[in-house]
Amino acid sequence: MTTPDLFPGILAPMPDAAASAILIWPGADPGAPPRFVDGIGPFVAFARDAGADPAVLAADLFALWDFVAAHAGLLASAETADAAARFLGNAIAVVHPAATWHMTSEPEVGTSTMSIPVAGLLRTIVEHPEHREPFREMLASWPQTDRDDQELAALAHDDVAIDLVVAPAPFTRPALSIPEFVDDDGHVIDYGSRWAGGSPPEDAYSRTSHLERFAPVLTVVDALVDHLERWYVVDVDRRVDAQGTRVFRLRPTTGAAITITATAESVDIEAGALFHDIAPGCTCDACDESAVTVADHIEETLLSIAAGGLQEVFPVGQRRWLHTRIRTPDGGGRSSGGEPEPSVPPERLDAASEILAGLPGGWWPSWSLRAPRS
Repeated sequence: MTTPDLFPGILAPMPDAAASAILIWPGADPGAPPRFVDGIGPFVAFARDAGADPAVLAADLFALWDFVAAHAGLLASAETADAAARFLGNAIAVVHPAATWHMTSEPEVGTSTMSIPVAGLLRTIVEHPEHREPFREMLASWPQTDRDDQELAALAHDDVAIDLVVAPAPFTRPALSIPEFVDDDGHVIDYGSRWAGGSPPEDAYSRTSHLERFAPVLTVVDALVDHLERWYVVDVDRRVDAQGTRVFRLRPTTGAAITITATAESVDIEAGALFHDIAPGCTCDACDESAVTVADHIEETLLSIAAGGLQEVFPVGQRRWLHTRIRTPDGGGRSSGGEPEPSVPPERLDAASEILAGLPGGWWPSWSLRAPRS
């Protein structure tokens, strides 16, 4: 069955899962992902038999929506339904020219910020045609989402040279007294390497065990605060609440202030205007965090902020996203971006925007070092 030039591009085969995989074997040439895929013939025939012009449906996504919503019978044939889903994805690629096809558990068309499973969308159109306007609104916001994502990506890869000011003496981590934990079979659990490089069992993602294993990190937090107070000009307020939670407020004369809230199960860090971090990032058994990995993360974060290695940029793009980066004294680090936490009130966001606009590139200055002690 032939199909005329309904879409503004060559119809290519649907990419398979291997071609869509993130991991590409060395030497392989997967080529560019297709904008338009073939296999649309059965739907084209169905549309013509129903008195519709396939060229009109290809050029008008919401005329296509209305046609599909009015012809639920196309789902009765697996062949026609598959062709309709491909046709629908091609029509989305016409509306959003950056969208391309890839395969996950089912065919999808989209970009790095939004990807639409076409078979699922086809069923939604038939079963919930009232979703037409929300879908239109989502499509209208898609280009801006892509632009905002590109702006965040540029910030994350902008290799700005900054001068970090580290303490004259390196931080010495106190020895961690880590208790031994056993599983239901009596075997010692080697947290941090329990999966030996392999994949954890599926149920491990919904299971947590022995959160008390993070309690030794409290000694590291105490030592880090003492270290920062010794070497930098910073006022430190320490208190312990009725539940035993340690709260440290560090107010330097220059640079980003830090608030640390530490319990036996987690350590929460707020710094600068909007920076927020929590360790462990996930307590499920699959992620397999240990007291050592959590201590590593906290040490890296606090020492980097004091040295001048915290960047905050807000707002990014029309969606007013937040970009943060931690730069470590050894040149490493990490970055993240996305919407600020929903709990942050609008007035605080406005204040943060003003504060961060006054920082060069969003980089907080380093804390001032104390004068050498005689």
